[in-house]
Amino acid sequence: MNKNRSIAESVRLWMIAVAIAPLIIMALQGYHCAREAVLELKHEQLQVVAQAKEQRILDWIQERSRELTMLSRFVALDLHETPSTNCPIIEAAIESSILLNDSAYESIELYSRDWKPVWGRRSELHDESLLLPPSFREELEKSEGAVISKPHIHENGMIGIHIGVPLDVKHDSLAQYIIAVLELSSTVYPALAPETSKATAVQSCIVSETGLLLTGVPDGVRSDKRVVKLPDALVKADGKPAVYHNFDQQKVVGVATHIDELGWILITEAKTHHAFMWLHHLKVRAVITGIIALALVLVLAAKSARRISNPLRHMAEVAQSVSLGQFDARMQYFPGREHVLVADAFNQMMDEIERAKETLAHAAALSAIGKLSASIVHEMRNPLSAVMMNLSVIKGAVQEDPVHAELAEIASDQALRLEVMLNDLLLFGKKIELDKVAVTVDEFCKEVSACIRTEEVENVSFEISNQHMKPLFVDKEQMLRAVTNLVDNALQASPANGTVILTVRESDAAETLFEVRDQGEGISERVGEKLFEPFFTMKKRGTGLGLPNVKKIVELHGGDISFVSSQEGSVFTIRLPLGGSTDE
Repeated sequence: MNKNRSIAESVRLWMIAVAIAPLIIMALQGYHCAREAVLELKHEQLQVVAQAKEQRILDWIQERSRELTMLSRFVALDLHETPSTNCPIIEAAIESSILLNDSAYESIELYSRDWKPVWGRRSELHDESLLLPPSFREELEKSEGAVISKPHIHENGMIGIHIGVPLDVKHDSLAQYIIAVLELSSTVYPALAPETSKATAVQSCIVSETGLLLTGVPDGVRSDKRVVKLPDALVKADGKPAVYHNFDQQKVVGVATHIDELGWILITEAKTHHAFMWLHHLKVRAVITGIIALALVLVLAAKSARRISNPLRHMAEVAQSVSLGQFDARMQYFPGREHVLVADAFNQMMDEIERAKETLAHAAALSAIGKLSASIVHEMRNPLSAVMMNLSVIKGAVQEDPVHAELAEIASDQALRLEVMLNDLLLFGKKIELDKVAVTVDEFCKEVSACIRTEEVENVSFEISNQHMKPLFVDKEQMLRAVTNLVDNALQASPANGTVILTVRESDAAETLFEVRDQGEGISERVGEKLFEPFFTMKKRGTGLGLPNVKKIVELHGGDISFVSSQEGSVFTIRLPLGGSTDE
């Protein structure tokens, strides 16, 4: 297949190929079946005509045999009364017979026992060799009834047969046989006249066993030119029809019947253009139907090709627009479930790319801020350390002075707050390299409990529920920083006499869960949307970097953090892959 061919062209070509192949197969099969049906019908018709013509010929031959037998009896009676064989008397007897008025009789002759002519009306068309062939003589000598010879051709092209009857004479008479020559052109030929109708033309002819055409030959055609090559089906005369070219080189369909009494093959045939007339009409209609069907296929193929290719072409145009910077370009919806799915997937992908672009830009900004923050922190830590050392000395010097001691305490607290802020800022901007180690959950919970300063929160208790039996595989220092940050926030959010609970358990989804539950007032939806954004805080002394740092640590461990909140309190949940907590 051509690689540069469009999908629309391929669809059209395949649909045309798929449509044409069955049409051709069905047309050929239909034509074949119709042709066989026509042949069968024509075969039945030709068989009926052939049987009728065969019966006519046999009836005519039998009638002539009966006539000549009666004549032989009449002559034998005369010879019995006149043993001397008075020829005038015999001639008068024969001439008085009505037989001589029949045009079928070309000649009638009487022969002696030694085959000498006694009397007769001989035709000039015959000599003795034609009139008395040896085979005919032998058969007549042995027979008591009429004997019919094989047909022979006259010099003028006409066909004749001989009928001989032995005379029933009791004494040694001069005449022993009466032989008649029958001329068939005016008698048998009319029985072979074509049977015509509006839809067909049936004609018959006679062929000898040697293939010599005996009837239906134009005048002047020699005997050696009358030999025809018959199909095997006609030679065998098995009743099956055959399609062939006849003596006139016309294509015909015919059947054959053997007339054994005469040694003839009676062939009944009809011209194929008459026999297959309706097949021609069927072929024309099939071609017209095929053209109409092909036109419909072309229309449907073009419509289907457009329906398939238009969404793809539109997708290519949208992709080209996106490559030129038009990131708000989206696919239109075309009819068809698959097209809708493709459009939804493409548009969703573009939405994700847009969000990823915004996230990437935000991450780049945060990275720049982190680098700047790290640089600032490094520059500020040394002066801050000196300030805090000097404030410590000043606090000791003014301890006896209440006013100056309070001022020194305030300055010391603010310096400590600045140090915490700088540490959070340094952690946020710093690239963290995890150092994972195996640690038991009990050990980890003890570390968390030791880091929590509950004395700073009035009347709020802290509890730990350990339901996790498998060891953890984490960076202990970083994960402690994340969990303790959540616990500190929960302690600060809880009211007096409240309780903060840390639960460590394994979920049904093969995850390790750290759940920190408080009893505060809850978090509003507006605040919740910005809760993990850097520098966003609702605390008076917060830096806005605590929860972003927690999220950063959790995501580096392959997990995620989420929360749910209500008026009864909030629950922050850290999810870590269970497999990732035990295997690096």
